[in-house]
Amino acid sequence: MTKMTTDERDDLKMWARLHVRGGYEPLEEIEEILLDYAQDFRSPLTDRDRQIEVRNALVHAVSALVEEQDSWPVLTDFDRLSLAFDMLEEEDIVARQHFTCCGTCGAAEIGIEMDDFQDMSGREPKGYVFFHQQDTESAVESGSLYISYGAADATASPEENIAIGQRLHDILQSVSLKPVWDGKINHRVGLAIDWKRRWEGATPKPIKRWFY
Repeated sequence: MTKMTTDERDDLKMWARLHVRGGYEPLEEIEEILLDYAQDFRSPLTDRDRQIEVRNALVHAVSALVEEQDSWPVLTDFDRLSLAFDMLEEEDIVARQHFTCCGTCGAAEIGIEMDDFQDMSGREPKGYVFFHQQDTESAVESGSLYISYGAADATASPEENIAIGQRLHDILQSVSLKPVWDGKINHRVGLAIDWKRRWEGATPKPIKRWFY
């Protein structure tokens, strides 16, 4: 049996931790993501050994989080963030978390989300806010989150776009978070966040090794 190197195993544990603590994918999807990631490792693992290593990383990440979250306050910063996004939607500002892989893709695809919002609610969106998947990783790892914003109308004035950013800033403050923003249109709204999102999915079980 060939084993992973220490560096490979540490990388796998890091990515397992980011995805589990981010909390946006179900367990089965995280496992598939990690299996794909582990395909690039130089160690010549069998498929079964790769599955075992990935499952072990998931067991460690989920178990550590479940044990840790027992000591968390009832309302965490993540709960406040989700509440703020719900409040923005009530004001017809489309709010998306963990949206697309990066800012460029998010800006290109948020229009579809606004169209869907209007079709489903019958209300015309005023604007949008979102953070993307790389932002989630940053929030989990460093406690720093940046949120994009803009008016729904692509021809809106700078003042109209800034108004959406200001509303985002104010609502974040209203739920006891601490946004940082200088009011400039080319700057996203920053947020120092103690990312604590509870794990509500299944607890993975180790895969047994069989020897013959």
